[in-house]
Amino acid sequence: MRSARASRRWSHDCAPGNRNGPARIVPCAPCAPDVRDSTMRAVLLRRAGPPKSLRVEEVPDPIARPGEVLLSIKAAGVNFADVLVRQGLYPDAPERPFIPGFESSGEVLALGEGVNGLEVGQRVLAFHSSGGYAEKIAAPAANVLPIPDSLGAQSAVVLPLNYGTAYVALYRTGPVEPGMRVFLHAAAGGVGLAVVDLARRAGLEVVGAASSHFKRERLQAEGVKHVVDSRRARVDRVARALYGKNGGFDIVIDSVGGRSIGEGLRALKPGGRLVSCGVARMSGGGVLGALRLFFTTPRIHPLALLRGSRGIFGVNLAPLMRDQAGARRILEELLRLTASGEIHPEPGRVLPLAEAGMAHQLLERRRNVGKIVLRV
Repeated sequence: MRSARASRRWSHDCAPGNRNGPARIVPCAPCAPDVRDSTMRAVLLRRAGPPKSLRVEEVPDPIARPGEVLLSIKAAGVNFADVLVRQGLYPDAPERPFIPGFESSGEVLALGEGVNGLEVGQRVLAFHSSGGYAEKIAAPAANVLPIPDSLGAQSAVVLPLNYGTAYVALYRTGPVEPGMRVFLHAAAGGVGLAVVDLARRAGLEVVGAASSHFKRERLQAEGVKHVVDSRRARVDRVARALYGKNGGFDIVIDSVGGRSIGEGLRALKPGGRLVSCGVARMSGGGVLGALRLFFTTPRIHPLALLRGSRGIFGVNLAPLMRDQAGARRILEELLRLTASGEIHPEPGRVLPLAEAGMAHQLLERRRNVGKIVLRV
């Protein structure tokens, strides 16, 4: 238990009705009584900026309020959405200063009033709007799921956002049948490798794009049938080269954005669908990158989709996870598939909590292979 030196200056925002809200830190009035006598380490974002804006500080321990579960965090996931949050480009980001992090895994420390079905000491996985880059978090009980002893904390935390996005992109946007052809942008990233894992289980033929030789070797090792250099290949040209003028892909999963959206639609066979689930092309560009993405993204007319019998979906897990029951069902299914050995979530790289800035730098520069996880 740490000293309460920092707790005189900062307090968790615990306003009524904010139980499910972000883990925001707000200044305390000098004379306000402080009911906590211990602190924890957490990564705070005080202002938008570069990776070095993420700094480990001492903040007051959270407490489990009614309907919440207090967790001791063992691992926290790092996602591209976190990078956008740090850059000030994520529309649903909480007010600064706050603790980033959408997902965590660890053990139950305490149960708030009215919480049933969980026990102190139980190993769990949680998803939340922020607060994961810390030693502890108080999360809504509806967002906390038990995990089996066979699943490590660092592997479990790969499931909510990466496998959750991959699962929705594949299974919730249309039919999935053995032999279907899938083109996958950024195939060696966290979401990409999750799609490869789920597609392998479903018997799909995957064509993956990656920027470096090392990443392409990893995709080949994962059984991806065709691997292309994302710096040179365009998906519509890849489709013609592999399947002929009248061929194409059943599904294109695009986490890059911009001009690749139009190219992906042209690469679809009739009845195919493009799933847009990210904007990695904006990485590192700040506001100018966001503007460049906006102006290079094609404007799509519904009649053009009708004429070609093609579809386009947007998958953003953030609003989907506000449906706690729906998000929980997806995670329960992913945990079932993991326990049965049908999928194999694993982190690509594990860094200590103090190196959250380095994790963001790797993501921003697209140097990561697979999911980056913070060890707490």
